[in-house]
Amino acid sequence: MARSGDRPSNPDVLLRAVRKIFGEACLECGTTRPRPEMAHIRNWPTIRQTAEGKLEGLPDRFAHVAEQHRHSLFHHLGNVVPLCPNHHTLFDGDYPEFDEHKVRALRDEALRRPDVLTRVISFICDELRGRPNRCVHKNADGRRKHTRATDFMALAVPLTWVMNGFSQGLDLGDPQLVVDCASGAQHYHVALDQGVVDHCAGHSSQCTKAEAVGRRHSRDGTGSS
Repeated sequence: MARSGDRPSNPDVLLRAVRKIFGEACLECGTTRPRPEMAHIRNWPTIRQTAEGKLEGLPDRFAHVAEQHRHSLFHHLGNVVPLCPNHHTLFDGDYPEFDEHKVRALRDEALRRPDVLTRVISFICDELRGRPNRCVHKNADGRRKHTRATDFMALAVPLTWVMNGFSQGLDLGDPQLVVDCASGAQHYHVALDQGVVDHCAGHSSQCTKAEAVGRRHSRDGTGSS
């Protein structure tokens, strides 16, 4: 992978997510020592070029939006896998026997394993509860207004993975989940086999069908009411 001066640094939260879901072994050789690295399937120059083509003509005042879009395409769970330093170097070096097709196949093979998909489900639940210190809203004194916030865009790819697992007949447990947000102010009904999350106000213990808000977030990140 060619390194570029404007390439965004790897977020720690993404690295932790990769290790939580795929484990701490290289997907190719299974080694755990030295500790595997986070490899990007599509490299930064490719992502940047693709995004710039789609965002061409965007007014300068939206430059920050374009930058966020590029970063979100590069740094997301569907674009990263754990590889040992040796295989990461081979991949970055454009060796034909270890190319993007090979790495995608390794990821897809891992995602057919129930143990991996079970960890994906755990990741989805953790995200819905709200990741600590994500919220950027602040009080007058400069402190965060909320300690946790949910990022539905982070759930798009994992929900699709799990939905595909259910469609393949894998034993992943009950596809219907109820997850309370850490604040207790809201909860979510999750249909894992459909890739759908429904948002309800209040704690789940107070929920009835009549009280459901019905704001739906599907696996592609879009919402409807």
